[in-house]
Amino acid sequence: MDTIALSRSLLDSVQGEADLTRRARSYAQRGRELLFERHRAGAGGLEIVSAYTTIIDHLVRHLFTVAAEEYQQHHPAEKLRCAVVAQGGYGRGELNPQSDLDLYFLHVGQPTPFVQAVAKKLYYTLMDAGFTVGHALRTNNDSMRLAEADMKVRTALLDSRFLCGDYGLYGVIERDIEKRLLRKQASRFVAEKLAESKQRHAEYGGSVYLLEPEVKEGEGGLRDIHTARWLARVLVQAKDLEDVALKGIVAGADVAKLKEAQNFLLRVRNELHFSTGKHQDQLTFEHQEKVSDALGFQGEEMLRGVEVFMRRYYLHAVEISRITNLIIHRMTKHKRPLFAARYSFGRNLRLGVRVTKSHMSVTKPEIFQREPSNLIRLFEDMQKHGYELAHETREVMRAHLGLIDEEYRRSAEANLPFFSILKWKERVYETLSEMHQCGVLGAFIPEFGRLLCMVLHDAYHTYTVDQHSLRLVMEIEQLKAGDHEKTLPLLTQLAREADKIELLYLGLLFHDIGKGLGGGHSEVGAEMVRPIAKRMKLNADDGALVEFLVRHHLLMTHTAFRRDLEDEKTIFDFAKTMGNVRNLQMLYLLTFADVKGVGPDVWNPWKASLLGELYVKTLNLLEEAEKGELQRQDVRAVVRRIQTRLRKELAKDGAAERVDAFLEIMPDRYFLSTPENDVAGHFRLMESYDGDGAVVDVQHFPERACSSVVICTQDRPGLFASITGALTALGLDIVNARIFTANDGRIIDVFRIAHRGKRDAVMNEQKWGRFRATLNSVLAGKTDVAKLVEGSRRSILLQKRVPKVSTVVRMDNEASDGFTIVEVFTDDRIGVLFTITHTLYQLGLSIHVAKISTNVDQVADVFYVTDERGGKVLDPGRLEAARDALQRILAPQNEPSQRVA
Repeated sequence: MDTIALSRSLLDSVQGEADLTRRARSYAQRGRELLFERHRAGAGGLEIVSAYTTIIDHLVRHLFTVAAEEYQQHHPAEKLRCAVVAQGGYGRGELNPQSDLDLYFLHVGQPTPFVQAVAKKLYYTLMDAGFTVGHALRTNNDSMRLAEADMKVRTALLDSRFLCGDYGLYGVIERDIEKRLLRKQASRFVAEKLAESKQRHAEYGGSVYLLEPEVKEGEGGLRDIHTARWLARVLVQAKDLEDVALKGIVAGADVAKLKEAQNFLLRVRNELHFSTGKHQDQLTFEHQEKVSDALGFQGEEMLRGVEVFMRRYYLHAVEISRITNLIIHRMTKHKRPLFAARYSFGRNLRLGVRVTKSHMSVTKPEIFQREPSNLIRLFEDMQKHGYELAHETREVMRAHLGLIDEEYRRSAEANLPFFSILKWKERVYETLSEMHQCGVLGAFIPEFGRLLCMVLHDAYHTYTVDQHSLRLVMEIEQLKAGDHEKTLPLLTQLAREADKIELLYLGLLFHDIGKGLGGGHSEVGAEMVRPIAKRMKLNADDGALVEFLVRHHLLMTHTAFRRDLEDEKTIFDFAKTMGNVRNLQMLYLLTFADVKGVGPDVWNPWKASLLGELYVKTLNLLEEAEKGELQRQDVRAVVRRIQTRLRKELAKDGAAERVDAFLEIMPDRYFLSTPENDVAGHFRLMESYDGDGAVVDVQHFPERACSSVVICTQDRPGLFASITGALTALGLDIVNARIFTANDGRIIDVFRIAHRGKRDAVMNEQKWGRFRATLNSVLAGKTDVAKLVEGSRRSILLQKRVPKVSTVVRMDNEASDGFTIVEVFTDDRIGVLFTITHTLYQLGLSIHVAKISTNVDQVADVFYVTDERGGKVLDPGRLEAARDALQRILAPQNEPSQRVA
């Protein structure tokens, strides 16, 4: 049954409903239900929006007829002149299931009682039936006057469509649109539309590749198609996209791709509206999985169904952005768009290449056939002379990508200009991005090309894999330019002095090329680097460095954020892997870029300090090793030297005996892992402790975006869990903890609290007053810490939904000499740290060091633990039982593995 027949049938089926509002609601609901079935059966987006538009057209016409007949019964002699006009998405015939209905009522002179009565009847009936309705009453002159002054009104009129009433009235406005809107003030309309588009893109993230895209308003979204169509209507009087091709603006193949992409995005938007029952246009993480499942996407190779779906989405969004920009450029820059580059003014850069006002154009496309190296040489010219590629040139280059074959990739003619680009002092990111946009980078390095629009479904990364890798190059360029010179002087110096920085850039581009192929992507990617390096004619040492960077690109973050940097073995093992100072420097730069390039606010002063500490300690060890073999220090000798210095410093106040006692009762690990400047404060805190409750010292370091909390009390079972529970209950974000137990049973626990954009709240002294009171109440047995944490849990409805991640528990007896390391990766939630620490206490394990890391959706918590005798947990059965206990309490549903980095 076609949609017109369906609409009539639906109207017939609800005619028995006397109440007009209930009739309208029932009609619309049945129509949506039938279209939902058609949609889920595979109908395209354009088919559904067109059908829904037709269904609503019949409803509006029916309501108009009823309203007109009711009015005429009481005013039979009055002349009834009114036209109902659709505009906006409804006028375009692209009505999604929960879209607004944008109507206006066209009349002559002052609105008559008939016009007012009909408009009121339609408006309130549709509103009461569940629609969101925009409406206005206007004359033709009103419409023209408003349209000439207000771009939004003008745009709406361009999409206007007659629905019912007096067509003669609408015919007048149709003629005036042609005469007064399409021919006058066109340049102003174009300028305002382009400015609006630029502002809209910035407002919705400024990138096609954001991982929670806005389907309608975002870059590469449906609104970009609308904008191109509006401008085409004004500039070249094109009625639709097909007409744009007929007028020679773009090829018919491009319009076909644009229609295909529009069809897909409309299908996605239909699903969002159907499944949520509201005007939902953003593909949030929560909706991505649901939409993917509903549209029938299945996993492919090592990608999940939702990742296949989102990759398809981005590929279409990229085409929308590319083709609409091309259409707009050709209409606004050239009178003869397809051939303008051949006749433009300017100067010849070389045979077949012309520069006009800093835009580089190819005037003889045959230069690529004659000399294929031009496919990369043009980017070299663009970079070094500060040019931009003309839109036409991009399209010509796309048409010649087939010239890039294996022989081309191995040729010196191609590799020399490519490495020249990487070595140049500036615009490396910009040039590589342009190469990627034109398809040249992916064709030249197909291992990178396979990352195009690849999505890993997590909330940690802000961009697709390919864009993330390119942005790392931008981060290093900004570092070299001095953007972080005040806050990161060492990294800035390393970037400026880097030897063969082109190798670092290759490491950045290739660090994630192993993703989506199964197994550890670092190892997989490192193996992929070898044939690339050989193909690019890198010497053995240079190829080994790039392979090293890819293989170990996660090592520095994992070591800094998940390991005890005061543990000598940690630094020693890391230094052995580095091998030499150059590897360390390059990896430090890559790690900075990788963390910084993930997205806004991921890099912070706390992470910077941890990475800097790891770098400096490793550098010192490697520089010592240059004098001989890399060797570990005599720990007892180091402790004795530290104690000698501390004894001299602390005994200045005449407390020699108490100082000696303090130095005697504190464990060696305390002296090895505590900055000497902090020891005096800890000593005074222990001196002030009278055996009752706990004493707490808080210091704030806003320049490092963290606060330090030192607690002294008497040790007892489950103490660490109690303290973390009290901190969690107050919404404080623990990132690090160190636990030291003296021989007399007193403890010093040192916590680092991250500010994470809540500096004033964390530094509020009233909050710390509440913490002291809460902790003492917990220690006195007056407050149940478990209930305290449970009470602090926010409603799940108030939290942003992010993809669920798996719970993985690992036990490691190799990385530390004296401790078993417990690594827990799990879904972030309120109170998860307390849950883990309380479970470890119940398992009879003592926590000595805790490293807490949260990456939006996933926590990676690491604990250095010992058994009841103070040694490692060596019994395999006990290790397995501990792992199972943590797994059960953190993931009772035993959810499938999704992400551990």
